[in-house]
Amino acid sequence: MKLLNVMLAGALLAMGIAAGAQDPTPEHVAIMKDLGKWMGLMRKGVDVEQNATLLADAMKKVAPMIKGYPGETKDAMKSCGDTRKGALAVAAAAKAGDKEGIGAGMKAMGAACKSCHEGHREKISDTQYKIK
Repeated sequence: MKLLNVMLAGALLAMGIAAGAQDPTPEHVAIMKDLGKWMGLMRKGVDVEQNATLLADAMKKVAPMIKGYPGETKDAMKSCGDTRKGALAVAAAAKAGDKEGIGAGMKAMGAACKSCHEGHREKISDTQYKIK
């Protein structure tokens, strides 16, 4: 009987966690994959200004998506804005040939991305995430 109660409690907990998470839209997933690609290219020094500009423009599409998810999104919206600011700083620094500025902007983007992902992304598998 005790084992049955433990199993039932575990099942209810798992259902509660799953119910609290939401699948990201296909458009959100596609944009996140693009953001990751552009970040990777910038880290390698490939077309930094262009990739930073693409990333900053894409963040304008992410903000409205975030508003559509359940739960508190104020900090996610801040992270979205901070990521965009960092991308714009990288683009400007790349245009000016300012390596230190590029580094500072990349650091700001990374911190903003990490903050949002840690607070609002639930790992389901090695390749899938849900919005929490």
